Amino acid sequence: MIKPQEQESEYVVALDVGTSNIRTVVAEVLPDRDLNIISVGTHETKGMKRGGITDVEALVESIRQSVNQAEISSQIQINSVYCSISGQHIQCKNERGMISIDDEVHQEDMDEAIHNARNIKLPENSSKLLHSVEQNFNIDNQIGIRKPIGMTGYRLEAFVHLISCNNDALRNLEKCVEKVNNIKVNSFVFGGLAAAESVLSQDEKDIGVCLVDFGGGTIDLALYNDGVLCYSAVFPYAGFNATNDLAIVTSTPLSVAEDIKVKYGSVNLDKYSNKANKNSEKILEIIDVSGSKKNIALWQIPTILQPRYQELLEMINKRIRAVRDELEKQKKSSQLGAGIVFTGGGAKMDGLKELATSIFECPVRIAHPNVKKGLTDYVNKPEYATAIGLLIHGCKDHDRGTIEHEKRKWWSPKSILKKLKEMY
Repeated sequence: MIKPQEQESEYVVALDVGTSNIRTVVAEVLPDRDLNIISVGTHETKGMKRGGITDVEALVESIRQSVNQAEISSQIQINSVYCSISGQHIQCKNERGMISIDDEVHQEDMDEAIHNARNIKLPENSSKLLHSVEQNFNIDNQIGIRKPIGMTGYRLEAFVHLISCNNDALRNLEKCVEKVNNIKVNSFVFGGLAAAESVLSQDEKDIGVCLVDFGGGTIDLALYNDGVLCYSAVFPYAGFNATNDLAIVTSTPLSVAEDIKVKYGSVNLDKYSNKANKNSEKILEIIDVSGSKKNIALWQIPTILQPRYQELLEMINKRIRAVRDELEKQKKSSQLGAGIVFTGGGAKMDGLKELATSIFECPVRIAHPNVKKGLTDYVNKPEYATAIGLLIHGCKDHDRGTIEHEKRKWWSPKSILKKLKEMY
């Protein structure tokens, strides 16, 4: 019998709506706040392209299939999720808010300064604020302060990183999720931010790192320096572009091209070219768009994929350089001591690390989540970085809600009366 999500144990559910696949992950939140992964549901995405919805009914059915798999496996009825969102409509902006202070900084001063930073006009093409990520504070001429409580001065400035999205895009995605058994979306989380949560360490963020979440339809960036998020963005190009190239050159359907890419894909031009390698002359029999059988040589695949991946990586490198130049103009740290961290399904491409290292000329690693309990063999893979990040976000969100609830309970008239009786 499938039991409701909120009963008996504390559960959190991630719904990662990607362009290529939809992943539903159910986790039990243990007393020590660790996550125990109890079920996973995956299904190919239909009705979405480059993070944008193209067919509502097809997307709803894809979500339904993924959710149903997770429900059957966990025997839990899913009624609420933390959902990822991406796409070229995502916008980021660094803002600051300022207030005057009498002398010593209190929490209320920080909150007001952050509120002023958030209370800005969003870009015309994005009207929904997703995240307000606290960066640091200035007090008069003292800059880069992480925790200013107790410090003295006359003017407090708060710096935040704002991530916003198109409100219509968000509402359409929310409607698609709600059409599956009336599931409620607890909150939407930018995919790049969720992925960063699951694969980056605080040490990496402190010395500078750029996360590249390489998906099927989009590439999400999240750049950290001095421990704070400095920049985020979405590229509407990713693994699908390489699949499309492969389909055109080999005259095969996209589904066949994707299968070839997953099984034999590489951006290492030498992988199949060594004469001592028995695979160098291997012939693949495939089905072309007309339904006829045809043969292609295995060594051709890297020659098709490598130029596209190189183009994508060079595009990312150009953007990162521009961001670092801007940080330097603002006299902020721009170093990437921890280099570039790739995650997402596209990060599994053979030879990607070596190709990226030659382009970025800095440390490069391929990252995956490091869940300790439950179905670790399923989720400790690059393609599950966003889903695990959603679970972490959901767990923290629940803890914040519990704290606020306890505060409200303490300050209720009934609780105050009880406290007074205990005191006297």
